[in-house]
Amino acid sequence: MRLRSQSARTLLYEEVVEELYRLIDEKHIQPGGKLPPERELIEQLKVSRNVLREAFHVLETRGVIVSHQGKGRFLREQPGHGSEKRTESLSKNLERYSMLEAYEVRQVLEVKGVELIIRNASEEDIDDLEKAYKKVKHTYETTGTTTGEFELHKLYAEKTGSMFMTQTLELVLNAILDMMYGQFYDVLEATSEKQELESHRQIIDAIRRRDTEAAQKLMQEHLQVTMDMLRDN
Repeated sequence: MRLRSQSARTLLYEEVVEELYRLIDEKHIQPGGKLPPERELIEQLKVSRNVLREAFHVLETRGVIVSHQGKGRFLREQPGHGSEKRTESLSKNLERYSMLEAYEVRQVLEVKGVELIIRNASEEDIDDLEKAYKKVKHTYETTGTTTGEFELHKLYAEKTGSMFMTQTLELVLNAILDMMYGQFYDVLEATSEKQELESHRQIIDAIRRRDTEAAQKLMQEHLQVTMDMLRDN
C-alpha cells in the first residue's frame, strides 16, 4: 500500500480505512470471516498499531466489522436484506445494512421524542426549535443546502427533557452522519432539501399545537424517506 505523505494522523487512518475496504471488496475477507492479525496488517500496510486501531474503530462504528474478545475482529455477516440483488461493493452493502439498522433505531427514538417534547417542552423551548428551523431555512435560501439539519434533530432530542434520550440520539446521529459523509454521501445528495424543510415546518407546527399523533406521524414519515432510498437505491 502506497500512502501519500501526510502530516495529519487523521488523514493517514482514513487511508487505512480505504485500504481495508479494498481488501474486503476484492474478497480477501468474506462476510463472517476473520480479519488478518494486527501484526500482519501492520506489516502489509506499513502503518503503526495506533493508526491501524483507529481505522478499526471507524469500521466498528460503521458496523462493518465486529470484535470478539480473545478471538479477534470479524467482517459482519450479511443480513437478509436482499444482498443477492446488490451489485455494488461488499463494503458498501455492509454499511448499507448498518445505516438501515441505525435509522430503524433512530426512527423509534425520534418518534417517541416528539411525544416527550410535547409533554415536557415549554413555549420557549418550542421557540428555540423555531429559531433553529429558520436558521436551516435561511441557509437553504442562500446556499441551496440544508447544512445544520442534523443539529436541528439534536435539538429535538435536547428538548425532550430526557438526558438519556439526548445522549442516545446523539450517539446514533453521529454514527449516521459519519456513514453519510463516507460511502453514503450520495444519500445526502439525493435528498430533496425543499421536502426536508417542509417536513420540519410541519413537525414544529404540530409540536406547537401539542398534537402528539400528528407530530409522531410526520416525524416517522420524515425519516422513512431516507430509509426507503437506502433500500431501493
